Amino acid sequence: MSYKEDYSFENRYVITGLLTVLTPLHIGSGDTTTHPELKRASDAYVKIAAVPKDINGKPYIPASTLKGNLRAWLATRVMDKSLLAKMFGGSPTEKNAEGGKAEFWDAYINTEVESDFPYWIPAQQTGVQVGVTIDRRTRTARDEKLFYWEVVPPNVTFKVRITGQNLQDEELALLLASLEGFNNPKAPITLGSETAQNQGKMYWHSFKVQCLDAKQTLAWLNNDKRKMWFENLPSISEAKQATLIKQGQKLIYEESTRPTLRLHLQLQFDSPFLVNDPSKEVKGKHNFQPRRDADGNPLLPAKSFRGAIRSQAERIIRTLGGNACWIDAAKPECEPVESMDNVKELCLACKLFGTTGWQTPIRISDFTLVNSQGEFDQDFVAIDRFTGGSCEHAKFRATVSNAPLLEGTWEIDLLRVEPWGLGLLALLIRDLIEGDVTFGYGAAKGYGHAHLKVKGYAINTLENCFIGDVNWHGLDPGKPQEWQNNDKLQTFIRKELVQAFRKKCQPSQS
Repeated sequence: MSYKEDYSFENRYVITGLLTVLTPLHIGSGDTTTHPELKRASDAYVKIAAVPKDINGKPYIPASTLKGNLRAWLATRVMDKSLLAKMFGGSPTEKNAEGGKAEFWDAYINTEVESDFPYWIPAQQTGVQVGVTIDRRTRTARDEKLFYWEVVPPNVTFKVRITGQNLQDEELALLLASLEGFNNPKAPITLGSETAQNQGKMYWHSFKVQCLDAKQTLAWLNNDKRKMWFENLPSISEAKQATLIKQGQKLIYEESTRPTLRLHLQLQFDSPFLVNDPSKEVKGKHNFQPRRDADGNPLLPAKSFRGAIRSQAERIIRTLGGNACWIDAAKPECEPVESMDNVKELCLACKLFGTTGWQTPIRISDFTLVNSQGEFDQDFVAIDRFTGGSCEHAKFRATVSNAPLLEGTWEIDLLRVEPWGLGLLALLIRDLIEGDVTFGYGAAKGYGHAHLKVKGYAINTLENCFIGDVNWHGLDPGKPQEWQNNDKLQTFIRKELVQAFRKKCQPSQS
């Protein structure tokens, strides 16, 4: 059988590449799992929020997750919205919307690793992270608020496969440039949950682009000894790939069109510092071991940092008469957000730092080690309240970092933060600079005391950030370096933003 030369088919592209996990990845499957080392006092296994797994019991990245996050990242950057719709499909709310040309496949594990990640299961290539909510009254763990979630640790690699039919060079260029978004140094594409806590970062690499054009397709169809169409596909050259990526990068803005404020921060501790990793406990030797990054250095996880500053923010709110949940007996906790109408019912802390159904507008990175004065072991013993002597079998040891310098970043979405929220953040930064917030284990033992330094900041745009009386009063977003010791900025923060927060704390306003 022969096929005509005027067949409307133009080309079929296949893009394959690797995504390597940089920070722990949790894509929820909606199911739960268990771990042999994690049991409750009743000897029942704890329930762990699971990640999706393939037929071999290993994690994979669903195609819908990959496509959705690529599209969301491009949506605030692409110049031609019609080009975005052609590649990724129209909006679900759009009348007569069409599907996109890009076809995404599930991404399965390509490279397995050996890891010392907490509660590591080599056969599944997963570990477990543990989180706890602190009771604001007792400052201890809240009852039944200990959470476990399964994660894929750093260095695990997934193989990505994307196909597309009848792609024009401009469309292919946009797709390749969007994949490079995983490597964006300022605002990379992230996958899964806890992305505001620096989770879900990936590295895109080792990719190739293969193409079957119309003439090659006809030759393949007329070959009696043909194999499957995707076998032995011709690859386009690396030079052509590079050209297409550059072409695609011209189609998108270098930074998101959403106005953001990015702060580069450092925490200088003048005391021992420890965020405990319970999975590293060695009974009889080391009861408390620090959480460490991939290089083995102690770190302050973004989630721990956020918890500490949120607690301080709640104190500030209550001091000024505002509403913050978890203390007020009449409203112990804000209800989950199911629609935008529910947002107005949230307390001020939940509006700024997030709650179920409402993502925080503040992205915080892990605070990683710059330098320290080393580590040391400290022994503790509990005192018997009756005898005044040491309590039997109550000796324990902690490994701590001595006066470390840690650094990290905040990125604030200025479209989602109202003026009062920036006023509260300004007061928080003041308290951090003055050393009023402690971090990690052992605050009552003299641990975790630090002073903040704002090392730098950058703003990509300020247009139309706020509606109403509060605005930026002519401050130039392109020249943040000129704001250092700027009296106009200081006056603006004090008189506009902080006053907006004080007004919001009044019962009739919040």
